Amino acid sequence: MAKQSNPMISVKVTYDGAGPVHWSPGQFGLQDRAEGLHPGVADAENRVTFAFELEVKDGGATPNFLGDFTHGPRDGRFLYLGWRNRTGEYAQRLKLPLGVIGWDLVERAQETGQPLACVLVDKNPRATSTGANIGGTRAVAWMVGLA
Repeated sequence: MAKQSNPMISVKVTYDGAGPVHWSPGQFGLQDRAEGLHPGVADAENRVTFAFELEVKDGGATPNFLGDFTHGPRDGRFLYLGWRNRTGEYAQRLKLPLGVIGWDLVERAQETGQPLACVLVDKNPRATSTGANIGGTRAVAWMVGLA
């Protein structure tokens, strides 16, 4: 008997921000599990959009998202947006939590064929007094069908 695969769902993340305070231009992108950065598509206002798919596994109170771009344990999955300097070191990484997405949004996205989407507005990046960029978790509002 062949193993059935879980359904896939389209996801769209838009970054509307200034980037790290301290960063010598290198790479910016959506980080995969192998620590590769995948560039997004910039628009005229310099917002960068990442479009990809995640697998959705049932079996819990909240969806379990799987795929090359998911990080963390089942009850704490997230996406990473990352900036690398020319030397390959991370200048900053931002976590976008997936655990706040409920089954209602997943079902609506599947019914309408539109992506789960969010916009991360990060216009005022900060750094510590020692010059380290402040990364970490960023709260975003997930919705269905954001343009």
